[in-house]
Amino acid sequence: MTDRIDPYMAVALQTKVQHVATREDVRVNITHIGNMIDLVCHICSLELPVKLITFGEGAIQGFVDEILHLSCEEYTRTMAADMPGWETDLLGEKAKQHGVYILGQLKTKNPDFPDRFFNTVFLIDPAGDVIWTHQKNIVLFVEHSTTPHDVYDAWVEKYGDGLDAFFPVARTPIGNIAGSVGVEGAFPESYRGFALNGAEIFYRGSLPEPWVNRDIWDVQNRARALDNTAYLIATNTGSLIMPSGPDAPPTYVDGALGGRSMIVGYKGEVMASTPEAGDCYVSAEVNIDALRHFRENARFQNWIPYLRSEIYRKIYDATIWPANAQPGHDDAAAKVFEKVITGLKKRGTYTSRD
Repeated sequence: MTDRIDPYMAVALQTKVQHVATREDVRVNITHIGNMIDLVCHICSLELPVKLITFGEGAIQGFVDEILHLSCEEYTRTMAADMPGWETDLLGEKAKQHGVYILGQLKTKNPDFPDRFFNTVFLIDPAGDVIWTHQKNIVLFVEHSTTPHDVYDAWVEKYGDGLDAFFPVARTPIGNIAGSVGVEGAFPESYRGFALNGAEIFYRGSLPEPWVNRDIWDVQNRARALDNTAYLIATNTGSLIMPSGPDAPPTYVDGALGGRSMIVGYKGEVMASTPEAGDCYVSAEVNIDALRHFRENARFQNWIPYLRSEIYRKIYDATIWPANAQPGHDDAAAKVFEKVITGLKKRGTYTSRD
């Protein structure tokens, strides 16, 4: 038997993002996040205690690697954070101050891969310590971060090849927590992996326009929660503040990063959402005891017990995107993509127009 978990409030913190050019510059974004944490811990705790706060992908470092097309090696050298590092230490002080878990994202170094950086989701506990990390498994070709699959053989040698190596879950006194950012939310397998490893609360960070207001964000988030009988905290970022020319004021793009943060219940219902694209937040009650009761008893909308894994395993027998590809920059990733498309045509998955 496990101890009962009283209901509590989770908060999706949607923050504006200041474009930054150096690692030191990120302090402005961390300060902004910290001020908003102070606010939501005061207001949202008027209903129930706030126990979990999340913020979106890019909220600290922005997206300078993609916007300026920095190579993997250059970004690692100039911008990538340590994990843990002074960035997470600053957030850890807020976690201790308010007695909350803080979940966010940073692009980080890994001493085992000195010329590469990883897109890392992390969880800080109320003692201020980083207790869990996940490295994003799938990136678009415009993203220059390395994935475990890009260095698959070395990753497996170091971390093993089980679910924990690719879909780790933080088991905490407020529930089992896991998740990822951006495009990885488009892949049902990603969140099914977390769920099969025990996750009860999913995190999904950030998706830019034009894919938010086309309702792709909404559909994917609700489906990931519904498919796996899990809560999902979908935290997007707010306004993007870009530098202009010399002596010119910065450019504010309120809709660039989509906004529309939401919290989805374990039956797929939207529990809280916002139409805003700037600074704001949403909060909702999380009841882990109710979720566990539902998982143990429901015969419908409780799909994991019905999985026929022997059949579904056959879908993935053949390689699609090759392991150990290590693209690292746009041109190399584009070449891998072209080869994959050719392979999909040859195997009959895609039908050529020729």
